[in-house]
Amino acid sequence: MKLYKIIFSLSVFLFLICMAACSSRPDFELYNGNPLNIAIIGEIPEVKEDQISFEKIDFDYLLKEDIKYYDAVFITKENLSEASESRYAEVYLNSYLPFFFIEATTSYRPFIEKDLTYEDDLDLKEISNHYAIGFLSSDEGEDKYWYYGLYNNKESPENIKGMYSRIFSTTEDSQ
Repeated sequence: MKLYKIIFSLSVFLFLICMAACSSRPDFELYNGNPLNIAIIGEIPEVKEDQISFEKIDFDYLLKEDIKYYDAVFITKENLSEASESRYAEVYLNSYLPFFFIEATTSYRPFIEKDLTYEDDLDLKEISNHYAIGFLSSDEGEDKYWYYGLYNNKESPENIKGMYSRIFSTTEDSQ
């Protein structure tokens, strides 16, 4: 009888370990770096980090004002078409700030190539599964770009917040 209790206890213990390992809720690593000041064209996202501040700007601000006081610029889904207009390509190419295009389903190319628009670029949603793109111009001619996906390719508030945490880390690393 004692042997059955031990076997039963071990079975329950192993079952619980397996359930924890197979959990669909990952433990996302929060950004714990320096405070960041992010300019955003679009709606301010909900994030977990307290040291992140967002300031809403518009496209005119990109053309007329000095954006060097920010750590990065985010442009949200509803503004991607306008963001790909040729007049903004020079802003992205001549800035030393990373730009992040949230919910973009194309590559970064329509934002830096004057003859390519967001609508005309190849939609990569089915083959890439990315949720955001980052771009940073470089003096050395080796521009940087990043693609960010969502955990298990599932759009949920928790997964989106986890993606933003990774973007914040990239922003700090690029300074």
